[in-house]
Amino acid sequence: MGIFRRKKPAPEPREIVRDHTYEDVVLDAAVEELADGHLKAATTVLAETRDQPELRQLRLEVLRDEAVGHADEILDTAQKHDDPDLWLLAGSAYIGEAWAVRGTGSAKAVGEDRFKVFFSTLRKAVEPLHRAARLLPGDAVPWSQLQTAGMGLQVSREQKDEVWREIISRCSTLYPAHWVRLQILAPKWGGSHEEMMAFAQGCVDKAEPGDPLVAMLALAHFEVYLERMSVAVEDRSAFAAARLKTTYFRRVRAELAAASDLWTRDPRPHPRTLQAHNLFAAAFALADDGPRAKAHLRGMRDHVHDIPWSFVAVLDEDIDDEYQKVAAKYLTP
Repeated sequence: MGIFRRKKPAPEPREIVRDHTYEDVVLDAAVEELADGHLKAATTVLAETRDQPELRQLRLEVLRDEAVGHADEILDTAQKHDDPDLWLLAGSAYIGEAWAVRGTGSAKAVGEDRFKVFFSTLRKAVEPLHRAARLLPGDAVPWSQLQTAGMGLQVSREQKDEVWREIISRCSTLYPAHWVRLQILAPKWGGSHEEMMAFAQGCVDKAEPGDPLVAMLALAHFEVYLERMSVAVEDRSAFAAARLKTTYFRRVRAELAAASDLWTRDPRPHPRTLQAHNLFAAAFALADDGPRAKAHLRGMRDHVHDIPWSFVAVLDEDIDDEYQKVAAKYLTP
């Protein structure tokens, strides 16, 4: 009857890679140079991607994180050389510095003094980004960065829509720009669930087979999930929180499966592949769709992105543990 059958030993913890959901050894070398105070490699890896907006913005974002605290110095160098890549990096560095002041929490958790510093720092990003856009008129990335700045500065919806048109006229499927646009349309930034979900479904509709842009649908569902989970926590309803975690993604599994299958049937090389796998892996794990959860977890190769795992974990420090549990469930032989 199996009463004395030995239990399987617990699987060994997986070696997780955090904050590195990309594969670009040239970029890694440029980050090391930038950490040592040298700008040449950073501008070189940006300059060689002027006709590759997806890769260009990924590199910019990674370099920006290393450039936080040095935006003024980069701006001085940009003014001396009038180089579009330096202007772009300076503007992005100011965005990074502003968000470092604000933090990633809700607006309610940010005090008035911090908001003043946040806004004043974010305003410094605008002119360098406009200068970068003027020097390279076909470049979508400065406009994508302006969209992020405009969201933080709480500019009017008309202004946000105008910047969005500038982006998609240059690159209609730019993954990170769609990510930020989805945030702008979310309730937490003044939009609505209906508008956000319609946008996400539109991303699926316009995506070519093999394009990870379809992951915007998973991101939108995580935004809804997070808002409902926050309500359950505020109401101190452990039952509602537990029920949401076990039912929400099961209800939307079919449409997520259709989006995932559109991408994974013939996936193209893309700088955001690992990020998109993170979104789908967590969603299908919550939906208890074993085959798809397993496929996307394998696609992640243990490169963990905070979104969506911070939405699934109770606390930020629980992210690794949450991922380990999911990986043990679906990847253990």
